Amino acid sequence: MDALARPTTGLLAHLIPRITVAVEPAATQSLAYILSAEGAVANELAELARQAGLERFEVGRVAPEEAHGEYSVQPDLTIRDSSDAVRIFIENKFWAGLTDRQPVAYLNALPADTSSLLLFVVPQQRIHSIWNELEDRCAHEDMILENEFREDNLVRAQTANRTLAVTSWQHLLARLQHGASASGHAFLEQDILQLRGLADRMDVDAFLPLRGEEITDIGLARRMINYSDLIDAIVERLKVDGVADTQGLRPTHGYYSAGRYLRLHGRFGAWMGVDLQAWRKYEITPLWWIVGVPGDFSGLSGYTIQEISRRVPNVHDGNDESLYIPIRLTAGVERDRVIDDAAAQIRGTADRLRDAFPER
Repeated sequence: MDALARPTTGLLAHLIPRITVAVEPAATQSLAYILSAEGAVANELAELARQAGLERFEVGRVAPEEAHGEYSVQPDLTIRDSSDAVRIFIENKFWAGLTDRQPVAYLNALPADTSSLLLFVVPQQRIHSIWNELEDRCAHEDMILENEFREDNLVRAQTANRTLAVTSWQHLLARLQHGASASGHAFLEQDILQLRGLADRMDVDAFLPLRGEEITDIGLARRMINYSDLIDAIVERLKVDGVADTQGLRPTHGYYSAGRYLRLHGRFGAWMGVDLQAWRKYEITPLWWIVGVPGDFSGLSGYTIQEISRRVPNVHDGNDESLYIPIRLTAGVERDRVIDDAAAQIRGTADRLRDAFPER
């Protein structure tokens, strides 16, 4: 008889996605239990906070989903020191997006008279994309981040005494596991391994479990159609403004994209449309314009992606010799305003390209 296939990621990873769609709250409760169970393990979190720039402190109370009413925020975990002062807010994410109040309201809710930390814990492959969005949101609210520091497992920057940081589930849980092992708490180490298994599964799962309300929600279908319908409307606005032309260029669609090619200022060839993979990777927006730098069509032949990124803000290197430029959609306004704002963004970036890279 063939041997039974043994699971490689643990019981939590097997059960939680099957019994609940609220995987992140389940992971938050598990993390709260682990941090509350043993001081030596909790102090590994304090060491991670020190790595992010905080002064050394001893972890006290750990509270999941505690409301901080003055700022209307409810972080996944609130970490206090031994004198019961708030020191860390933790926000646990797998693939959920940021809420409207993150990160600025959460940073403002942290104490200003001592070093404190807002820490986002995310899948490894999401660290830098979510950091880009956090930076953009801070800049939009005129919150200045300083002393930025980046490494593979941690990105951080400071605003006064408050630190904003992003780390991975793998990095955090490896530290906690080390603390449990070093202090001889074998059972707690096994609990941490279970949570690591869940995090690993959520990191690599390509297919998210379907939810019944998603399958039957025609609003979702209408929204995707709305996004696609914006493409031609934005291009037409750019053509009327004399910024774009589509002569000899056609719509081009793929499994994960719908859009068309166009030229900007008669020089810069690009594809513009809905790109689901870019949306998933960078999270910023469903609409993008993408410039394949090599080749004459781009109008940027001979320049490196690094050169272009330095001179033109808000572009992303797709690691495929292409630049991904987000078209941020304005929420809560009528369709014409959405089109006007999107066209203005594209026009502004095209103007920067023209000014930074004159025709040779």
